[in-house]
Amino acid sequence: MAILAHLDDPPRSRWPGILVGLALAVPVGVVMVAWVIPALVNAVLGGARDLDGRLRAEDAYMQALCTTALDPERDEQLCGCVLGTEYPSLDCQLPFRQWTLARQRESCANADTFEAAKSFCTCVDVVGGKVDAATPETRDAEAAAYENCMVLPDALFLPTIDVLASGS
Repeated sequence: MAILAHLDDPPRSRWPGILVGLALAVPVGVVMVAWVIPALVNAVLGGARDLDGRLRAEDAYMQALCTTALDPERDEQLCGCVLGTEYPSLDCQLPFRQWTLARQRESCANADTFEAAKSFCTCVDVVGGKVDAATPETRDAEAAAYENCMVLPDALFLPTIDVLASGS
């Protein structure tokens, strides 16, 4: 529909703007589809796979501990939870963190182990001290800070089940 103003000054063609927009949008879209989106998907799925693998390993460790290397005095609280649930790594995280913290404190009490893993053992000592000083209501929250120690480069692995069974 022509308007009187368009008779003297006809509207500009939109095709140059559309072509410039396509020239900019197509490469950006190709980069997004070919590189950015797959990288984000792999990051999310890779993190989920890592978490799933860690939880499965913790499940197996806790089940083996409570069936083959049970020390009633040492493992009573942890195994009471583990043997009563289907997925102990999800349902028994807090008792497992407290149990793990206690085992790592025992390991770090050895002077040679402390020298080999100074930052990890220092972190374990600090977290253990906070857990000891905490009230029963806040003890679980303080023990959850042990996860910060697990990511340190000199972190110690949990003792093997056969070591725990022979140490009983």
